[in-house]
Amino acid sequence: MDPVNMPGLLARVSPISRFRWLKEAKEQSPPLDLSTNISRQSIYQTVDGRWSDVWRCTLQQGPKSDEVAVKSFRSRFLEDDDICKKNETLRRELEVAASFDHDSILSLLGIATDFGRFMALVYPWMANGTLTSYLQCKGGQLSLHHRLVLLRDAAAGIRYLHSRSVVHGRLTGSDILVSAAERAQISGVGLSGIMLELFGTSYLSSSMNGTVRWAAPEAITTDEVESSAWIPTEKSDIYSFGSIMLQVCSGEVPYVHLQSDAQVLLALPTGAKPPRPQTACMNDRIWDFIQRCWLTEELGAERPSAEEALHFIEEELSLLGPLF
Repeated sequence: MDPVNMPGLLARVSPISRFRWLKEAKEQSPPLDLSTNISRQSIYQTVDGRWSDVWRCTLQQGPKSDEVAVKSFRSRFLEDDDICKKNETLRRELEVAASFDHDSILSLLGIATDFGRFMALVYPWMANGTLTSYLQCKGGQLSLHHRLVLLRDAAAGIRYLHSRSVVHGRLTGSDILVSAAERAQISGVGLSGIMLELFGTSYLSSSMNGTVRWAAPEAITTDEVESSAWIPTEKSDIYSFGSIMLQVCSGEVPYVHLQSDAQVLLALPTGAKPPRPQTACMNDRIWDFIQRCWLTEELGAERPSAEEALHFIEEELSLLGPLF
């Protein structure tokens, strides 16, 4: 595929088709460098994080344009030689991330430069933001059917990842995004390894900030020996999915009764779990399945698989009957 002709080719198809074309093109030689086609919509980043920033940008494709999110990593105080080496490693990691192809996984469209010393990641812009912000904004308007559709999307995405022996590792309400069509897509796939490569074990020690409400108890460790750092598993993803189920059905983050993440950290070693929310969307079947997702080894039972989780959500949808 000749990248010189890309803008003209992309201009002749719809936005969805253009993103599909990008996906097909990058599968041949990932990741595509989209730098010359991207412009910032503001001189300031839209999301300001500790390790990375997100810029709201325009991807220009001939006379057509689409909104995209550009995620840039902070380089801290690394020397130029270190930046070059880490960029090469980053490019190899992104080749894996770019190969993911599923409707419930946020697609990596390509990379961009001029957003810092590391190459930046280009994703479709998700109009409804994170699942957490979406539920805060529209939670009171959502039917049980709509909530279950969001959960089905998330479960399908997790099943796809696990079928490829990929673990997300830090699934939260901020790592699921909601499109303009109000469908959920999992973001951050493959980024845990990338962040560890770029920032080392200091990333591991601080990555629980903002994730602890969804995290499996085994992810919480007080061991300061770096070599014994906990490694995420499919089962820890399932625990987090149970927390996502609680959040979607209640409209509130897990442990909403605890004001700070520090309080949650103190509660987890005691075996504390979020209480059952008093809402019509939380029936006995859903609550019981969430409890299965939250099982620990001490109880001698296995958490369900991603396949089981998807099947359960689909069964709940079927019980609601067709919508007219």
